[in-house]
Amino acid sequence: MDFRYLVYERIERVARVTLNRPNCRNALSRVMQEELESAFAAAVADEQVGAILVDANGPIFSAGHDLGTPDHVDDLAARPYLEPPVRGEFEYSWEMWLNMPLRWRDLPKPTIAAVHGLCIYGGWKLASAMDIVVAADDAKFVAGPPQWMSLPWDVGPRIAKAILLDD
Repeated sequence: MDFRYLVYERIERVARVTLNRPNCRNALSRVMQEELESAFAAAVADEQVGAILVDANGPIFSAGHDLGTPDHVDDLAARPYLEPPVRGEFEYSWEMWLNMPLRWRDLPKPTIAAVHGLCIYGGWKLASAMDIVVAADDAKFVAGPPQWMSLPWDVGPRIAKAILLDD
């Protein structure tokens, strides 16, 4: 499979999905998240795949949501999400930050995130939606707001609050 921001490969019975925007610290743009959806769908449809591994190229797993790289700005100009203004932004946020990770959390095959370096907000959204998170010794997690991610569904609201509010 050919993707712009991911590398997808099947290694024996494992579908390996590698975030591949190291020049922008694997920031999750809308296009990258749509590609993740496609990669996960392909892995689920492939009867030879028994598990899905998500990792990343470059020094960190993910700097989080793409907040303004040229590619992301061009995509938003070509496919604006603010129409109608408030409703469009809400629908975009709901789909990108809640529905997608909930779908990823419910993939019918085991999922593993292999995290190294920083894993910030959107990166946490992706990693926390996987069944297992394996963290390298240098991994550092910065969780985002729980209302936009699957964490409360995964561990329950009380534990999610404890994780996010613990300093």
